[in-house]
Amino acid sequence: MLVVSIAGGAQFFLGYWRALLAGMAAQPLSDKFFVASGFQRVGMQAEDFGRLLSLHRLMPDVKSMPNTVWRLRVHYSAMRMFRALPAVGGWAQKEMALCANCLAVVVDQRLLVNLACSAEVGS
Repeated sequence: MLVVSIAGGAQFFLGYWRALLAGMAAQPLSDKFFVASGFQRVGMQAEDFGRLLSLHRLMPDVKSMPNTVWRLRVHYSAMRMFRALPAVGGWAQKEMALCANCLAVVVDQRLLVNLACSAEVGS
């Protein structure tokens, strides 16, 4: 009974986490993000995660926002391990690209908050 309860709870958590990631990745990115980051207007690739993480680290956190970056890093790292398995390699690659899209949204949000704060201080 305990094992079934734990398995059901884990399945619910993973479904919830996937829905959060899909919702976050679906948010549009601003023009300012593309200008500041140098990315093209196409979906982020799995390989872009490191570059986006560097951009995130470079930007100051002027307003406290929910920190989902460490969760994205954990998910991305887990998917990198799964990528080597032949049965789930393609799925893991898509999950890594989803993580990159989510991180791009986080970087875009931080950039827009920083620009708004900068404009507020400048006026």
